[in-house]
Amino acid sequence: MGVKQLSANKITSTQEKVAKFLLMGSAGAGKSTFGSCLECIIEETQLNSSGTYTPTPGVAFYKVPLKNGKCYVSWELGGQQRYQPLWKLWWRGATGAFLIIDSSNIDSFAVTKDIHHLIVGELHLPYVICANKQDLPNSLPIEAIADHLDINDPTIIFPTSAVTGANVKEAFLELVQRTESEG
Repeated sequence: MGVKQLSANKITSTQEKVAKFLLMGSAGAGKSTFGSCLECIIEETQLNSSGTYTPTPGVAFYKVPLKNGKCYVSWELGGQQRYQPLWKLWWRGATGAFLIIDSSNIDSFAVTKDIHHLIVGELHLPYVICANKQDLPNSLPIEAIADHLDINDPTIIFPTSAVTGANVKEAFLELVQRTESEG
């Protein structure tokens, strides 16, 4: 007997069931916690968060399977400046993006604004913005964030808390809907 080969149709159908989302944002915005929270919410398990900040060394992955058989793999791109030149290698094949903002750190908004321009101007991907860390007392409301980032459509901004899980699932489902309506 010879080696069994997979047909091109089987490979294509498998690839069509996986979508790639990017988790982008400045260093310390909460991308890792957001990705972990997203996995836990979909799988209905408890988030195990130590509350300490650990920088992502380049890229991390989060798998989010849905009941319809489609699987979303979120690629968290390390927000540190030294990793940003590598982003072009990692965003190939992406179907959507999350822009994660630390809504309690106005100093990070300049970098966030640059990343927003990158998503809109160069990547041309469907996206949602997650105004993360809304559980902190000094976090800005989404209207103020929209003003700082020069965003005219505040409906794409979700006030989230990856620590508590607030609006994480809603932001994910909105991005799924946006990617499917454009695909």
